[in-house]
Amino acid sequence: MHRRSFLQTTLGGLAAAYVGATQKAVASETPMKILVLGGTNFVGPAVVERALAAGHEVTLFNRGITRPYLFPNVEKLRGDRRLNGSDLSALAGKRRWDAVIDVWPEQSALVAETARLLADRTDFYFFCSSIAVYRNFSRAGLQESDPVHINNPGWYGGEKVAAEQLLSTYFPNAHGVSRCHAIFGPRDDGAAFHYWLRRLAFEDEVLAPGNGNDPVQYIDVRDLAGWILDSVESKRAGIFNMCGPEKPLQFRDFLEVTREALGSDVRLTWVDADFLRREQGVNSFSDMPLWAPLDEDEGFYQISGAKALAAGAHYRPLQETARAAWRWYSAYNFRHTSFPVGGLGLSREREQEILNSWRSRG
Repeated sequence: MHRRSFLQTTLGGLAAAYVGATQKAVASETPMKILVLGGTNFVGPAVVERALAAGHEVTLFNRGITRPYLFPNVEKLRGDRRLNGSDLSALAGKRRWDAVIDVWPEQSALVAETARLLADRTDFYFFCSSIAVYRNFSRAGLQESDPVHINNPGWYGGEKVAAEQLLSTYFPNAHGVSRCHAIFGPRDDGAAFHYWLRRLAFEDEVLAPGNGNDPVQYIDVRDLAGWILDSVESKRAGIFNMCGPEKPLQFRDFLEVTREALGSDVRLTWVDADFLRREQGVNSFSDMPLWAPLDEDEGFYQISGAKALAAGAHYRPLQETARAAWRWYSAYNFRHTSFPVGGLGLSREREQEILNSWRSRG
């Protein structure tokens, strides 16, 4: 799978028990009226839980299709956001909200519709973007000011850029943007992290790619929710890369720590990157989720998060993220599914073939 496809399919997304002990919400001194567009899929529930725990008054606007049973005591406005057929009538009128949180649209036109409608009826608009906006991942340390895709409509990264620019027009100095890397945690229905969780939990031996020194970045959905709410409460304007953890993480530590968090004694067999790619035809990202060898795109998993850290971003330990994601996985997703899922991950049979070939090299 090409990185562009990976970005589109995996970057992208809570029960109260999942808020976690590391960063609990604190009641706000000034409760706000917050409109969440969506709110019941992945990132949305984490944001809503955080807002409710802080004492804010939340209104959800969505179709009422994805997990409509969530948040029974929260006001729900029904409608739809879709190209050439949105129904935003429930948002019409003169009603105001202190802030609007927009967590997902892949099409900038949908952001334009809500931004235009609410421009005079809210003080702050927060939008979840993506590191897919960046034009070149060949060097480490990409910052928020680095070049992004321009005039690239129809593709995920280009649409995110267009949405960011639209908000600059409708809410100058009154909008926040998080450019997120891969998002993990409760309600993650993607296959990337779950590939490794399932392998580490159920198998005796797991193929690990490369020498373990390649970097990896991600953000826990609960930490993202905390950042969003803090940005809304403080009206923190600007664009920020949300790329944890706080300190650089190598793939070896990523797998080792996740294995320990699951209480697994699985054996990791590290297989040379060139052997995988040239002799076995194994692709980074698609066959080995979350693996980006340094000699392919050095900067993909080395994006600078310094600006957000300086502004107070918090990233909980990987152990907490792995345990929470595994609890969710075990209870809901992929329990009876064989990989690959959506083009991500090796089948167990193919993995065994590669391991056998690696051992037989003499």
